[in-house]
Amino acid sequence: MAPDAESRNWAMAAHLSALAGALLGGLPAFLGPLIVWLVRRNDDPFAEAHAKEALNFQIFTVLLGVAVVLIGVLTLGLAFLVALVLFIPALIFWLIFIVQATSAASARRPYRYPVSVRLIR
Repeated sequence: MAPDAESRNWAMAAHLSALAGALLGGLPAFLGPLIVWLVRRNDDPFAEAHAKEALNFQIFTVLLGVAVVLIGVLTLGLAFLVALVLFIPALIFWLIFIVQATSAASARRPYRYPVSVRLIR
């Protein structure tokens, strides 16, 4: 049975809320998917699956950012030069993945982020 419109909207919100969080400074990007997952996890399998994917991807990006900062500090800033060069392509891929996930949710299809660590199962 295909998910209804409400379930589809919640699934789309899980992905798009990460963009809103990024506009607020980056770190809150995982809060939107977390809220959707907590609200919909017991009664909406479709929205729950999309929210978990979005949450895992956003947690992964935050952990990646923390790792870059730690490596940058440990290398006395040299790693920041490499990170600066890779930041724009990484940001573009991040946006593409979110658009693909939102599109899949809109089409009522499942989606798995291609680069993610699935901490929430």
